Amino acid sequence: MLKRTLLASAAALALLAATAPAQAVSIMYAEWLASLVEPGIANYEAATGEKVEAIKLPGAAYDQRTSLDLAAGTAADVIQLDSFMVSEFASSGYLEPLTEPAKGWDQYKYYMPGLLDVASYDGAVYALPTDTDVRMLWYDKSNFEKAGITVPWEPKSWADVLDAAQKLKDAGVQYPFQLPAGIKQGEGATMQGFYMALLGADVPEGDRNRLLNRETGQWIGDSPAIRKTLELYRKVYHDIGQPADLNYAADPGAAVREALANDQLGILASGSWEDACLWDCNGVNLPSREERDAMVGWTPWPGSGDPGNKATTNISGGWTIAVNSKAADKAKAFQLLTTIFDVGNFKDWTIKNHRMGVRTDISESPEYMADAYLAKATSLAADTTGRDTIPGYQTVSALVQTMTTEILDGASVEDTVKNYHDALVDEFGAEKVITYE
Repeated sequence: MLKRTLLASAAALALLAATAPAQAVSIMYAEWLASLVEPGIANYEAATGEKVEAIKLPGAAYDQRTSLDLAAGTAADVIQLDSFMVSEFASSGYLEPLTEPAKGWDQYKYYMPGLLDVASYDGAVYALPTDTDVRMLWYDKSNFEKAGITVPWEPKSWADVLDAAQKLKDAGVQYPFQLPAGIKQGEGATMQGFYMALLGADVPEGDRNRLLNRETGQWIGDSPAIRKTLELYRKVYHDIGQPADLNYAADPGAAVREALANDQLGILASGSWEDACLWDCNGVNLPSREERDAMVGWTPWPGSGDPGNKATTNISGGWTIAVNSKAADKAKAFQLLTTIFDVGNFKDWTIKNHRMGVRTDISESPEYMADAYLAKATSLAADTTGRDTIPGYQTVSALVQTMTTEILDGASVEDTVKNYHDALVDEFGAEKVITYE
């Protein structure tokens, strides 16, 4: 009797499992990526007949939410990630390696190997990049005319940039030089501001112009380059008097773009995405090419101008989409990922949103090459570098953001560097931190 009852129960459970609706695959993404993700979701649902649980989040503090959800085990099956986070999350076991399943996808071969490297850890690919980028200085042409600065503007040194910022300030421009700073700006403070300046603050030899000595694997706790970069921040925010409030806005990106729309902004340190994002990151209702070119211009970030330093600097990153290692159905999660990145959807998004391509089937297409902005901005990538995307970088980046916050708050360069050095030692140990004289 007991045996028959157990067999009947097992049969009932099997029938229940067979008839229960399959758990919907879920995806988490920032709202500004909706124009790539949401058509992919629609295509997946049409092809499979299954619904996708879409979790669209504000762009502000998106990185922090991702970190919290992955650590708590509550993240979606498919997750948008900034590329600098991939190695850290992969090393912690949060992400599913994609190298093997990707081999069976016919479009994987078009990804540029160097761009897959930034989404890799320990020899395996853990995410697929949405785009890459370069960084530059954007400027408002009407305010440059108001300040008597000739356009096209081609600064050759930090002194040239500071001179232009002072002229803009004297002409009544409220925000003469928005140099991203502070914890609220997140990785933008590190990448668009601090690291771009750092790369031009000393000679490249021995990684004297970086945060990490890549040969020894030691973090640089104090150096002439770090000090010169912090001095640049002091000159911008204290000597010239750039207001700091844009860095503390609820959504710094939206606040910057509103300032530009109101003719309150002179120079903006940002990246190639601004060709769309200054108006709409999803490429909706963009002004024409001619109208945008009449309103804003851009120029490469110059080095400091000191002998031996780089004449111009660049650092590239980009966003990725990964599969959660705890996804309930990893095959479905990977199918959603590849549907989003299917060439029809991906190519349309890349070109419409003026993003720098990461696949040769897109970047070598006639439609991509016909975009004059993309062709010119992509040329900056010939002399670019990447972040120090090893485990620990996320912590170091947060400490860099804290340094810029301290400068905004009026701290001295000496005290700020000491705090940074000591925090690195506390986090990684004295043997992992070096000082350059």
